[in-house]
Amino acid sequence: MAGIMSIRRLSKTFLKPVVIILVLGLVIGMFYAIPRLNSGDQYNFYKGPSARVNGVKISDRDFNDILIRFLQQYGSSYSDDILKASTLEYLIEQELIKQEIEKRKISISDQEVDNFLGEIKAYNQIGSEEEMEIFIQQTGAGNLKGLKTMLRDILAEQKLYTVLGREAEIEVSEEEMIASYEEIETAHILIATTSEVSAEPLSDAAALKKAQEVYKKLEGGANFDDLAREYSDDGSNKDQGGRIGRAPIAYFKYSFAPEFVETALNLEVGAYSAPVKTQFGYHLIKLHDIQLAQGPAWEQEKEKIEGDLLANNFLNTKKNEWVTEQRQQHAKIEILDPALLGYQMIQQEKWDQAAVAYEKAIKDKRYKKNLNTFLALAECYKQTNDYTAALSVFERLPKELKDNFQVDLLKANIYQANEDLDGVKTALSAAEAKAGEDLYLLNQVLAQLKAAELTAETQALEEKIAVLQDKYEEEQAALNKQLEEEQKMLEAQQNQEGIFETD
Repeated sequence: MAGIMSIRRLSKTFLKPVVIILVLGLVIGMFYAIPRLNSGDQYNFYKGPSARVNGVKISDRDFNDILIRFLQQYGSSYSDDILKASTLEYLIEQELIKQEIEKRKISISDQEVDNFLGEIKAYNQIGSEEEMEIFIQQTGAGNLKGLKTMLRDILAEQKLYTVLGREAEIEVSEEEMIASYEEIETAHILIATTSEVSAEPLSDAAALKKAQEVYKKLEGGANFDDLAREYSDDGSNKDQGGRIGRAPIAYFKYSFAPEFVETALNLEVGAYSAPVKTQFGYHLIKLHDIQLAQGPAWEQEKEKIEGDLLANNFLNTKKNEWVTEQRQQHAKIEILDPALLGYQMIQQEKWDQAAVAYEKAIKDKRYKKNLNTFLALAECYKQTNDYTAALSVFERLPKELKDNFQVDLLKANIYQANEDLDGVKTALSAAEAKAGEDLYLLNQVLAQLKAAELTAETQALEEKIAVLQDKYEEEQAALNKQLEEEQKMLEAQQNQEGIFETD
């Protein structure tokens, strides 16, 4: 049923490759509906320098622009370290692509930009200046000029992928090109026989009778759109005159009922069908438009379609490999931020190099009061089995960072790695004291006690947690009861006011 009922939404996903690239990770697609930074915006999440790519510094403005977008999309799921590292990786990759475009002297004409904008308007059904303004704001481009600049960059990147796709000897079959080009646009009036579609479905005989009556009205000259609004049970599109939307024919064949597909493909443009039965009921189908891979228009488009598909295939299968090759063999990447460098080294499990980077970071004014930087440094030393150096990191903590739960927890972890159970007990005792009655923190302490096989301490904390859990459940029950009573009082008061008003 999804094929019938949801095509208006799905058709915007199954677009031509050039538009697919737009929505799959380039400037607009990656951050759709998240405003870009304007020059007057005051955001100071990050201060560089962060990195240089072949001598070109990544600007703080670009870094914050992307970082804020990541924070808005993923901030609740990932740590700041991960988001900053992801921001850096993204910007390095984009700078490599930008430099490759410049190196190959790839350019985009104004006409190409205008054509692309026309495709976007058509596929997003943008028909007015107001709708265009909304779209511009959603992309964060600011104005039409900014949007065209954005589209020019996207097209240049697509053109680069086409070139790289040919160099990688990616093949595009005739079948792929046809599937990309062929499209169909239909509408229907559905008289439903199933509760999946209508709250009051008709019997098969009653539905057929009603569908035949609607068909007679069409034969008598009635307007298809008007009849769809009056009679169709497909609530997803009846108000649009039954228009299901435009979709690739390959997707249409796969997603729609076979009887529906066969009938639609055999209609002339502008014609409608007699009632057609599917598992959903009886349809009267109208063909608004069809684009088949034949004739002069197809021949003129083939080269462009091949290029679009090459770009899309390269993006999906070879881009990551190309970026890795550029980074490892051709580009000079300098990570100028010691904390970002340290994090990168940790991901590669190069603990010695990470420790060197973090030693620099804790002397950097940006990080000298950042607890996570100190914790990361201690973890690096722990991983190299230098437990003395790991514990000495805590002695260098600024005063305002020392009295922290995470400090004691990591200390316990280091003592355990060094098989110092007395140290583990002392650190976890301090952590438990700082946790107070916070069950989340207490359970972290409990997990550490279990890992250290401290049986007596584990049992004692489990009993404490159980008592606190009971306490919190009782408090929650009392609160729920109070809220229920207040709700009843409020309803009673509203009823009383209603009586007075009636009088």
